[in-house]
Amino acid sequence: MDPLFEARVTRLIEWARGNSAPPVSIELIPTERCNLNCKSCWRQGWDKKSLERRYATEMSDERLLKIIDEAAEIGVKEIAYVGGGEPLIRDITIELMKKQKFHGMEGDLVTNGTLLTKDIAEILIKIGWDRIKVSIDGPTPEIHDELRGVKGTFKKATHNIRVLSKLKRIYKSTKPKILFNTVVSTMNYRLLPEMVKLAAKIGVEEILLLPITIFDESAKDLKLDEDQTLELIQIIKRCIRLAKKLGVQNNFSQFLDSKYIEKTEAMHEVMMEEVEKDEYLKKLIKKHYPSYKEKIKDFLFLPCYMPWHHICLLYTSDAADELDGVDLGGRRI
Repeated sequence: MDPLFEARVTRLIEWARGNSAPPVSIELIPTERCNLNCKSCWRQGWDKKSLERRYATEMSDERLLKIIDEAAEIGVKEIAYVGGGEPLIRDITIELMKKQKFHGMEGDLVTNGTLLTKDIAEILIKIGWDRIKVSIDGPTPEIHDELRGVKGTFKKATHNIRVLSKLKRIYKSTKPKILFNTVVSTMNYRLLPEMVKLAAKIGVEEILLLPITIFDESAKDLKLDEDQTLELIQIIKRCIRLAKKLGVQNNFSQFLDSKYIEKTEAMHEVMMEEVEKDEYLKKLIKKHYPSYKEKIKDFLFLPCYMPWHHICLLYTSDAADELDGVDLGGRRI
């Protein structure tokens, strides 16, 4: 069994018994600043002044380092540095990652890849960093750079991936695992087979497709329509065969059902559709879920246990002030 999954189950059981159970994993967002201007980013639609106000509230380096020690103290098993901004914009991020691995925690990094220098790559190999997910949205500079909003991005990111892959071979290391994060859009869905070929060529071991979320009207044309979604499904089938042949892991099968593409912003509807067509599940809900009215619809309001084993820490100093003294699993931090 996967150690992280086992830890989640164990801690939920402990919580259910009334015992203290700290989170298993943390998503830590050290910054919302970024050197790119992606069309699918949450920043689209924000004016410069508003963004500058947000950026001004970043946690101090000292507070971020303290969070790593606190996480280790309460038994956190994994910390992931994710979106919001580009984590490698802050120099302290590398120090956080070093400290985290010193404490024996698993590590995940989501990056646009442009700041992943040779020196950083060597550090991550030497500390045994676990995973690097590089956001690549097209197999050519024309597509990727247009979606990422800055020319030269594709060349920098793919060069840095090649360097990291070469260094892994030199050091005879299987870590960090290199992945593509690819947001599916109208600009790239027909080129997904080329993404598979690119991954195999430059040393990327897995491709994770992500559905697009529209944050601003300027990006609405990036979302696939019904006909394009049906076309995508056929392309995905080809990609599955190609990826198997080239040895590239993937999550492509998740995109074989159109509703998971069309309803990315209404997943509660998808869940209800799944429930309604599953007679066994419907009977189970009616039998075991206590409700005096519509049991199936009330199923939506079943508690989510994610907060008991996974939390997200924002980058703001205000959030850090609020965090001081919060009880995570029975200990004050």
